[in-house]
Amino acid sequence: MHRFYCPSLSKNAALSAVRLDAQQTRHARTVLRLTVGDEVALFNGTGLTANATIQNDQKQMTLQVIQVQQIAQLKPAIDLAVCMPKGPRAAAMILQLSQLGVSRLIPLRTTRSVVDPGAGKIDRLRTGAIESAKQCGRAHVMIIDEPCDFADVIGRDYAVKLIADPAGDPKRDPVREDTCGNILILIGPEGGFTDSELEQAREGGFGAWAFAPHILRIETAAAAAAAILRYGAKI
Repeated sequence: MHRFYCPSLSKNAALSAVRLDAQQTRHARTVLRLTVGDEVALFNGTGLTANATIQNDQKQMTLQVIQVQQIAQLKPAIDLAVCMPKGPRAAAMILQLSQLGVSRLIPLRTTRSVVDPGAGKIDRLRTGAIESAKQCGRAHVMIIDEPCDFADVIGRDYAVKLIADPAGDPKRDPVREDTCGNILILIGPEGGFTDSELEQAREGGFGAWAFAPHILRIETAAAAAAAILRYGAKI
């Protein structure tokens, strides 16, 4: 069944009508060839999903909601603070992390960061997260924060806090340390974290974690860390 992002979907929407925006209406009509009477799936990005039938295919397609369901967030919540890679690698990383069930991506600024995404880039990445959620079937769209400085991120409160470090502990089992709380992992730039940043992270309660035998590119490290954590949490 085809899925559509509908942020106006609410808990009280059962047996009522909602509308798709003009862009999604064009996609439904011209690409998917959907028409009146066809059944589709909806999600609002914050856990609500619904089945609906198309009532009309005007400029903004109207749909009759059949039933609404609330989907719980995956636990533990996995957040990644990542120094953004160059060019299209960032968009590809968003798709991968969304499919792996990452809750939040925090674009990270560090001493050796190369990319500092502007508002337009962040908007495009958020659109990519929505499109990925449509494709992979998740009910909660991965949140993408505004870029944040390293010093601000390390002060945040998490049950488990990790920093990717090739010299870290390869035997660390982050999920077993706290299976219910939220997890934050820091992924550094291509030049790595500075010694000062590693020390600040240690003082801020971050454990150094080596989860691969070799040095990884940013997007590979982010996806690998998310996959290991999610698998350890039994999906």
